[in-house]
Amino acid sequence: MSDSFLTHSMIADRALFDLQNELTFSRNVYKGYNSEFKSVGRFKKGNSVTIALPNKFRTKTGPTLDVVDVQEGSTTITVDEHQLVGMDFLETDLTFEIEDFSRKYIRPATIALANKVDADGCEEYVNVYNMVGTPGTTPSTFGVLADAAVRFSNEAIPKEDRVAVLSPKALWSLADGELKGVFAPGMVESLLRKGFSGRYALMDFFEDQNITTHTVGAHSGTPVMNGATAEGATALNIDGWPNTTTVLKKGDIFTIAGVYGVNPVSGKVWEGNELRQFVVTADAISNGSGETAVSIAPKIYSSAATEDYLPYQTVGTLPANGAAITVVGTLSTGYPQNLLFHPNCFALTMVPFERPKSAGQSVMWAQASDPQMGLSITVATAYDITNYKENTRLDILYGWDTPQPEYGIRLVG
Repeated sequence: MSDSFLTHSMIADRALFDLQNELTFSRNVYKGYNSEFKSVGRFKKGNSVTIALPNKFRTKTGPTLDVVDVQEGSTTITVDEHQLVGMDFLETDLTFEIEDFSRKYIRPATIALANKVDADGCEEYVNVYNMVGTPGTTPSTFGVLADAAVRFSNEAIPKEDRVAVLSPKALWSLADGELKGVFAPGMVESLLRKGFSGRYALMDFFEDQNITTHTVGAHSGTPVMNGATAEGATALNIDGWPNTTTVLKKGDIFTIAGVYGVNPVSGKVWEGNELRQFVVTADAISNGSGETAVSIAPKIYSSAATEDYLPYQTVGTLPANGAAITVVGTLSTGYPQNLLFHPNCFALTMVPFERPKSAGQSVMWAQASDPQMGLSITVATAYDITNYKENTRLDILYGWDTPQPEYGIRLVG
């Protein structure tokens, strides 16, 4: 009886299955934008499409219809990451059962690919401006989770589908923290055996070693607002920094005295007059006079904005000239950036490669895609005439974006 060989289609299907299982952070984000790329034709690195973001509205009192212009937002999704794993194996290996072949080749390859996808996704923290926790203190109390739940509600984020992706240290610190003295014995036993997994504070918890560390810029001095701020501002003039220094780095977070966050639906200032947090969207270098224009998110709209922009209100009042700036964290110090979010915060877009036109009979090529999972992987084998062997590669093409950063929170450690 002749051997039954594994085909490349079988290998690709299993690789897709293994890739899905190895993802952690990426498994919990939005992956529906891949369908938008059908309009660009050939799938290759650098393809991009513009995606419309959900519109926002405010109610009006009374029977009179007074139509307000809708301010439509959008974001650009670019697939700019091409990752691959190369390998060579014997033809006799293709006689393995798919489970054995996966254990020896496919799963180790997809572990490497999934780790890279997750690591790139965790770098999206730089776009998130909400933060809870204490810099330099690994989260270990229910209080930090409660603070996150409050911030989610203040930002009018749906209660369903919220997730928390934590570093191993943060996850096990929570498992070994104060909750052991609060929970029932059965729950404590679960914490000690499985870590901080399950659903707490309206969030499902996961562990990911790819949680990254952010190093705060070399800020010092007594920074204050310099001049007036216009509605819709995406940059602020700040002075009081040391001269010619990178005072703020992309991803730094700061607050402004007297500038409070608001519920975007009602426009009401958050309970307790919590300050709105802003994230720096590009490195800021002070000039010779200690001044700099700092690019920030979210865009600033106050209660005084025109009706068109009130649904996008982010603060109670505009920053005042001379208002003090407080940067979160000690200068030039790194802190882990655990991520709590609703899937709509982050978007992973993975698209299928088009079969190369030169890949004829000399190349064994197969692809597996699942639009519902939002994943795609390609397997190809070709003969290397120089070294007299066959080489196989597994390829993926993807891009990351943070289309709705208000749906995310950084839990600093």
